[in-house]
Formats: sequence, structure tokens, C-alpha cells
Amino acid sequence: MSSLIELPEPLPVLRNPFLVMHLGGWSDAGLAGEGAAVFLGARWKARTLATFDADELLDYRARRPVVRLTDGVIEELTWSSIELSVAETDGPRDVVLLTGPEPDFRWQAFTREVVRACRALRITEAFGLGGFPAPSVHTEPVQILGSSVDPDLAARLDTVSAVVELSGGVQTVLEQRLHEGGIPAMGIWARIPPYLAGGAHPPATLALIRTLILLSGLEVDTTDLETAAKDHLEQVEQAIQERPQIARFVEQLRAVADEEDTEVPSGEEIAAELERFLSQQPPPDQDDQG
Repeated sequence: MSSLIELPEPLPVLRNPFLVMHLGGWSDAGLAGEGAAVFLGARWKARTLATFDADELLDYRARRPVVRLTDGVIEELTWSSIELSVAETDGPRDVVLLTGPEPDFRWQAFTREVVRACRALRITEAFGLGGFPAPSVHTEPVQILGSSVDPDLAARLDTVSAVVELSGGVQTVLEQRLHEGGIPAMGIWARIPPYLAGGAHPPATLALIRTLILLSGLEVDTTDLETAAKDHLEQVEQAIQERPQIARFVEQLRAVADEEDTEVPSGEEIAAELERFLSQQPPPDQDDQG
């Protein structure tokens, strides 16, 4: 059977490279992992190294190509893809990014191929990015938790102090496969307030990136993201001030967060109302125009 990915020859010579992975489709509350991967790829000016065989991995009925029409003329079809990109940074290390949708098929073969590519590129460690809704509020710093097959790696960050069973994503499978292949791997997860889990939450993206900076030793200019996070929190506060039902829910959730055994209140309607409010807000550079 043919390979799912063909790496170019010769391969780039990278300096102590590490892998950053985000494969969309599973747990990414607040779009934290996706936002971090996109931000880092742009900041580091990553370029595509190789693309996985999407015909073997993706269900196009679930991920249909986007068609651009102009006056009835088909100008372009844009297909979903899973890519390996490389970034040669100004710091002491280089980066490989694995991005795209989570595969619909052939997870075992896909994860084997990722490990093979990482070995060929001499990846020394790997980090997965994501977010999950949890009892928390936006006025508190975003908490980051770790996961890993290796207990010592998991302990580099806070962890969930409990035994839990939940459906896994392909990034978790990759953490295990990379570990078995001799490449240390860990997941970096942001806790997202449940009422902000459905849309982009820049503070969580910023927290993920700051954690990755700490773990990898690379510096990244996050000034733009810090501004976006500040503006976002101001919009959330405005929504809460204008909608007493949201304020009551947030206060209830704050109490829940302080008591581990208290059941989290249902907040689907509150979250939907808040998302509607935020979606109506102008971009930060248009605030002065009313």
C-alpha cells in the first residue's frame, strides 16, 4: 500500500526541531488550539513541506470543497488538506506544524506515517494544542492542563486530578504513538468558560502560546494577540453588563468553580445569547466609528 505522505528530497536541515499539532474536529473549545496554530504559522512564516493524501483520509461528503463562483463561473475549488509545514525561526530551534482537519479514516496508518515523518525530520518533542469547556469564568486567568503518556511530561503542567474516561481524538492517539516511537509528546489544553466555548476566545489562544513558549524555549511576539484578548474581554464585560441573565449565570458558575462537587448549571441559552452579542460587535479597529 502506498504511503499517505511523500516527504521531499532532500529534507530541510532543522535545528533541534519540535512538532506543534492541531487537527480540528474534536475538542477545541474557544477555538483555542486552532487560533494558536494559525497565529504561530503566520508569525513564524511556516511553509508547506508535504501534504497527506486526503482521498485516503477525509470524507468529502462531510468536508465538501468550497466553490468560488463569479457570475456563474466556477473560478476555484478549495479542498480540505492535512499538512506538514516547517518554520525556520530566529531563535535556537525550528518548528514543524501538523495542521488540518482530524482524519475521518485510517487513524492507525495516519499516526504511523506522522511518526515516520517526525523521525525523518529528527523531531525531538511534540506538543498538541486544544481547549475544553470547564467550570471557569473569564475574569480569571486561563488555566492550562497537560496530558501525556509519560507521567513526568504530564507533570510539567497542571493535570486533572481524577480518573476519567472520555472519547479520544487523534491528537491523543498521536501522543501515544510518538511516545512509543521515542519522541516525547504532550497535550496542552486550555480550560474555557462554558459560555465562551462556542466562538473564538483569544485569551485561551494566548495562554496556549505562552505555555508553548515556556516549554519550547522559543520567544514569540504576542503583542497583537494580547490586544485582541483585551478587546475580547471588554466585549464580554459589556455583554454581561447589558444582560442581567448572563451576569447571574456567570456568578453561579463562579460559585461552582469554587466547589468541585457542585453540578455545573446548564448555560446553552446563555452561551447562545452571548455569542450573538459578540458576533454583532465590530472589529477592534472600528470601535471608534460606532
